[in-house]
Amino acid sequence: MLDDLAADVTAALAGNLRTAALWPYSLDGDDGFGNPVPTYGPAIACEGIRGSFESVLAGLSGIPRTDAKIELLASTLSVAPEREDKIQIEGAWWLIKEIEVDPAGAVWVCQCSETTAAP
Repeated sequence: MLDDLAADVTAALAGNLRTAALWPYSLDGDDGFGNPVPTYGPAIACEGIRGSFESVLAGLSGIPRTDAKIELLASTLSVAPEREDKIQIEGAWWLIKEIEVDPAGAVWVCQCSETTAAP
């Protein structure tokens, strides 16, 4: 039943959300001395929407008012988002702090803080 719901959500929303890009974070770089260096990319195109957390939930959960709630349509991603990944949506850059997926697996809900550092 949840598989059908995910397909229905995808059919209803695909092509109707904002274009976005997910930049995966990794420690694959090397500084030449054997130390890992954080790297990002390549960008993965996806669709999503940026909003905010409901004020009572944010207050009780300790979510800063400046954090955004970015929901990414799972079917538009080839990888699962992870902490420290970056998202570019609506001309701004966001750093993923926390991630949840809805029970049907249709939408990734990301708590993000705005960052000026592009990958």
